[in-house]
Amino acid sequence: MERAKRQYSPELKQRIVDEVEAGRLSIREAARDTQATVPMVQKWLAEYGRYRPKRDIVEVVMKSEQERIAALEKALAEAHLKLHVYDELLTQADKKYQLDLKKTLGTRLSGPAATAPLPSPFGPSAPSSASPATRTINGASDRPATLSRRTKR
Repeated sequence: MERAKRQYSPELKQRIVDEVEAGRLSIREAARDTQATVPMVQKWLAEYGRYRPKRDIVEVVMKSEQERIAALEKALAEAHLKLHVYDELLTQADKKYQLDLKKTLGTRLSGPAATAPLPSPFGPSAPSSASPATRTINGASDRPATLSRRTKR
């Protein structure tokens, strides 16, 4: 004996869900009265019930994400514009003062190195070789001035 697949109207499902949520019927009683299964009535509760998932929330989240992406793209475009302005400013200063400021500062302002950290204005944190740094820039030594004691023997 084959079981006939019953189809239930949305109005009947909604009425059963309202009865169950109001407490007038249990899920088992609703399933018995409509000749449905308990999991089927639970599915109706999830679909038509008071606590059904709100489908419009996903759209709101997506809208806010699109707005956030647009704001981030705008900030990125402004950062690129600033970078180009600073680069042009250095180029004009180089022409006017005949000095390569990029080389003097020790960093490139365009390309992949633009994201590298800038060198410390207080000099390197550790000498590159085992001997103390004695490099001079415009006649000044990188090594701090020390007083030496001379003793007579």
